Amino acid sequence: MFNFSLRAFVALFVFLGVSSVSAQTKVVVIPLGDEVSLLPIIYEIGDTGPAGGKVFYITPGSGGIHGLEAALIDQAPAPWNCDGTDVAGVDNITSADTPDSHSGIANTPLIAAACGGAAAVAADYVWPRGQTDGFLPNKEELVLLYDQKVAGVVGGFASLYWSSSEIDSGFAWLQGFGGGNQFDNGKNFTHGVRAVRAF
Repeated sequence: MFNFSLRAFVALFVFLGVSSVSAQTKVVVIPLGDEVSLLPIIYEIGDTGPAGGKVFYITPGSGGIHGLEAALIDQAPAPWNCDGTDVAGVDNITSADTPDSHSGIANTPLIAAACGGAAAVAADYVWPRGQTDGFLPNKEELVLLYDQKVAGVVGGFASLYWSSSEIDSGFAWLQGFGGGNQFDNGKNFTHGVRAVRAF
């Protein structure tokens, strides 16, 4: 059985070996008898996220511990649904210049429960590492994702993608991934869905 000082040396040796191979800090679990050492996971834009997506946003002030990751592929195209229904609890955003005060993580369960559609498709996506906590991004989150598409961080996009930002009972916001513009469209039209998740 190792004594404490030898175990600490082995832990330091393993940690330095792992750190020199990787340019970023990852979780290193080093069993030391009954002890486990955990180091925080620090992410940068472009890294593979905890669910196997692509990190496209780091929450300011989090030191790389929190942010957003996007699915690597599109989910099935879908209508927004609920044409003629103003979804309770979801803000009506009438101008492309007006920010959505709710995140996609707040909007998605409300829309999915009332409408199914694109929000349900995003929420039902099974991530490469088994998570099922994705959501349909709001229009600001889609701008962040588009910016990282332009930067070459994440790809595989088609043309238009639904956001979780509603305009009114008949329309919701789309993000163009060709030129970066945002559009309104009738909720019954089918467009792209790309799930994102928070970590």
